[in-house]
Amino acid sequence: EAFRQQVQWAMELGLPVVIHTRKTIPQVLDILEAMADERLHGIMHCFTGTIEEAQRAIELGLKLGIGGVLTFKNSGLDKVVAQLPIDHLVLETDGPWLTPTPWRGKRNESSYIPLIGRKLAEVTGMDVEEVARITTRNAGEVFGGVGARVNESENEA
Repeated sequence: EAFRQQVQWAMELGLPVVIHTRKTIPQVLDILEAMADERLHGIMHCFTGTIEEAQRAIELGLKLGIGGVLTFKNSGLDKVVAQLPIDHLVLETDGPWLTPTPWRGKRNESSYIPLIGRKLAEVTGMDVEEVARITTRNAGEVFGGVGARVNESENEA
């Protein structure tokens, strides 16, 4: 009930939700689908789910937070992400956990985000600068400010 109330408050106040769920993604999505409207926006933080779960989250208006797990050899997240439109992805850490390869096992930090960006570029076949631009814009769409600066830079070019 507390989760439902927090989501309701976020929608009423126009604030983004940031949801970290691992083994309960289907249940969380069921709750969100039952209560969501066009005001729901935010991020499924540290997303490691299936393509079906990703599509459900995107249909709800959520972005997917992609972190160090994308770089793990056997995670399978690369196969999921390759099937998704990049317009629904943001780059993130789960600091201090889930450090990207090759630093796995060490303390995670935001300076490793470029490693995740490079892996996302590899998986999607995109240029790393384009991945950085789009995922930064996506973050700005959720949190404001950042994306506006990226879009201003695009207009100046």
